[in-house]
Amino acid sequence: MDVTSFIDLHVHIGPEVLPRKYTVSTLIEAEAGKIAGMALKSHFYPTIPFIRSIADAKGLILVGSVTLNNYVGGLNADAIYASAKLSSLPIIVWFPTINAKNFLDKSKFEIPPEWVGNRFTSRLSKDVENITVLKEGMLSIDTLKVLQAIKEKNCILATGHLSAKESVLLVTEAVKKGISKIIITHPIYQRIKMDVVMQQELTALEGVYVEHNYAMYLIDNIPIREIARQIRLVGIKKCIISSDMGQIGNPSPSEGLRDFCRLLLDEGISEEDLRMMGEINPRRLLGLELK
Repeated sequence: MDVTSFIDLHVHIGPEVLPRKYTVSTLIEAEAGKIAGMALKSHFYPTIPFIRSIADAKGLILVGSVTLNNYVGGLNADAIYASAKLSSLPIIVWFPTINAKNFLDKSKFEIPPEWVGNRFTSRLSKDVENITVLKEGMLSIDTLKVLQAIKEKNCILATGHLSAKESVLLVTEAVKKGISKIIITHPIYQRIKMDVVMQQELTALEGVYVEHNYAMYLIDNIPIREIARQIRLVGIKKCIISSDMGQIGNPSPSEGLRDFCRLLLDEGISEEDLRMMGEINPRRLLGLELK
């Protein structure tokens, strides 16, 4: 299937502490003409400065992001402000991923071996300070400040590797505050495992989408049939598909999306539905004109 019009809202980029397949410049060279755009993610650094340092994106839409791990100060509203000020497009703000309490509680290592093989020696999770959005069962003051910054700077909120419970409280409050662009990050992931009923309830809210990506199949061995089942239950209009590629040894984002689409086609998801999830819904989240 042709994915040249797709926008992949989950691509890992280097230079990073972890070994990565691409820098921004080599990614542009590899992907120009093969995909419409990509959101660039790092677990460690804001990515918008990398994008701003490139003189020619060769027609690609490049979206910056910041991930609220310890490396940017955790739940740090100022990191959002600084990143968003540099971007003409909405940036993605990922809530904690590798430093989320939920993630560290369910992983022996801060960086799971299945992500990097023998290319990187990770710290043990028990040696890493964890981050939660809750305090005494309620959203913390720092979390509320982050939500305010996301709203003021017109960012896209992504739930990262928070627990299902944290994500429900966070997304519900975000919608109450008027945040209108929200992605529930790969809720099918084993370390999140959000119930489909929860996904349905959250995506019934305005501007909330569920993400499904190729890495869940390729790296985390989640059956494609289960991914397709959850897509159908939540509904095409409230899902996006992405690659979550960027690892050394794995396909490029466009190759990953093509492979993912082929697998979903085999499960009865139509080309029209794939275009909705790979092109139209990402454009809506970015506030870009629909083609």
